[in-house]
Amino acid sequence: MKTNKFITWLGAVVLIMVVSVGCNDDLEDTTFFTSDELTIIQTFESQPETFSAYIEILQKTDFYNALKSYGNYTCFAPTNEAVKAYLMEKFGVESVSQITNPEDIEFLKTLVKFQTIPSGRGTSGFVEGRLADTTFTGDYITTSFLKGGGISNVEINRTVGLEKYDIRATNGLIHIINGVLDPYVDPVPVVIEKAGKHTIFVEALKQTGLYESFSVIFNDFGSKNNFTIMAESDEVFAQEGINSFQDLVDRFSPDDSDFTNPQNDLYRFMAYHATQNFLYSRNFPDDAFVNSYLERNAWKSFKTETELRINETETGTDDTWTSLIMDESNFPAKNGVYHTVNKLFTIFTPKPKHIIFDVVSDQPEYQSRLIRAGQKVPSTSWEFIRWFPEGNKRYLQQSNRINLNYNILDVGGYSWIEFDTPVLPKGKYEMLISSNGGNNARGIFQVYWDGEPIGSLYNLTLNTNAKGFPDEALMESRGWRHGYKCITNKAGVSQYDTAGASRFIITKELLCPEQKRHVIRLEAVKAGGSPIDYIEWIPVVENGPADDSGCYND
Repeated sequence: MKTNKFITWLGAVVLIMVVSVGCNDDLEDTTFFTSDELTIIQTFESQPETFSAYIEILQKTDFYNALKSYGNYTCFAPTNEAVKAYLMEKFGVESVSQITNPEDIEFLKTLVKFQTIPSGRGTSGFVEGRLADTTFTGDYITTSFLKGGGISNVEINRTVGLEKYDIRATNGLIHIINGVLDPYVDPVPVVIEKAGKHTIFVEALKQTGLYESFSVIFNDFGSKNNFTIMAESDEVFAQEGINSFQDLVDRFSPDDSDFTNPQNDLYRFMAYHATQNFLYSRNFPDDAFVNSYLERNAWKSFKTETELRINETETGTDDTWTSLIMDESNFPAKNGVYHTVNKLFTIFTPKPKHIIFDVVSDQPEYQSRLIRAGQKVPSTSWEFIRWFPEGNKRYLQQSNRINLNYNILDVGGYSWIEFDTPVLPKGKYEMLISSNGGNNARGIFQVYWDGEPIGSLYNLTLNTNAKGFPDEALMESRGWRHGYKCITNKAGVSQYDTAGASRFIITKELLCPEQKRHVIRLEAVKAGGSPIDYIEWIPVVENGPADDSGCYND
């Protein structure tokens, strides 16, 4: 497995009750515990001087009993003073009892869900960026250590701090906060606009129509969008002599005012600032491309021991790159996050590089946890995966799996399955694929590249001897290579030593004449399982073999 090199970055019945409990609290004064230890609610009640106002909110929103029942929750609980200040600011009232409007009560229900995570998350799991689990509203809470001073100075959602933390109850953890966490309501462009530091950027989003595009929270299939936007502040633009929207137009599109045309240079410049990958600062890949919203273009992400470098030039002399201004980044929204970049973020054309495409972990739906391991969903739940005939499929993820990121797409019984690839820079590549194979229950497939058949049949039924394993030369002659030594399960067993994880060489001469995304399809010749792990593209060095170097060939 690859490890994160960026080490200096600071790094279920009851569940149904929480999200669907009715208007009447039928379980009033009832608990399910025989232990003498305190539940979350009992802990609140033992400290009325701190929590009486939040208890009132829980009772008014019908979540009181859920938090004194079996489960494992993390509650970010505001103090009485914090609740009082929030009620006055939000509703113009001094107490919870004064809130009687049904719409306001519904908002309080959302607020409670937003401040509750359906798993135990102590401060040891706090990172610079989003926490690992979503709240009951499906959103991520973020933590930030930019103020220094450790946990005592951590900021939650860049707005509130901790009074006390890691208070253990029988059904979870309590973190006492000095403010109320306002649920995410606004999409990313609105959050950027309200910050007030990116007025030129916001105007450019509006003029190009991208403000509206990036404000869509749910797609046509009902799945949540998540955008990551890289924004120049007015101060950063000023460093480039851009002090107004007209200055930006003069720089990028002086002779074409049709800013909503996808071919317009200002539109292209702005579209390049976004991706549908969900990336807080710590989630940027160590060394990989990130597909941008601008078709056929990508960001190049690289992490050193001390910093994130985006679109680093590759001359070898006085190379430059873009970075994030950390105290102006990692700001969450209902449909994503935005960062402020430290310089003009222009379209970058990268050189070919070794790309490993994890068909599960590189999908936006996985990154935003919209689709969970073991959850069977139709292909319409994935934006960049399709299969036929339609049917519910799943991915599996366990630490004992000898797969990249411990997961595989567990599919089979289809006529075909296809993926939109990452953006591939112009160049010549070898293309390989890895799946869990080696038995007669697996399938045999013809691979198609942008609608054209390519390579020989991908036969997942072949056993160890048929592949020539473990003899590397024999395997190469039969169209196979070992898996990678650095891809292991938690026990340390590597793909290299596992015949079933061998890589199939689809072709050694894949020519990509232009930079863009492609479509790769597996069409069944013999139906069967195909637990797909990853697909990779290895640049072919001029007058030499492919550059199969780096971590994956250690």
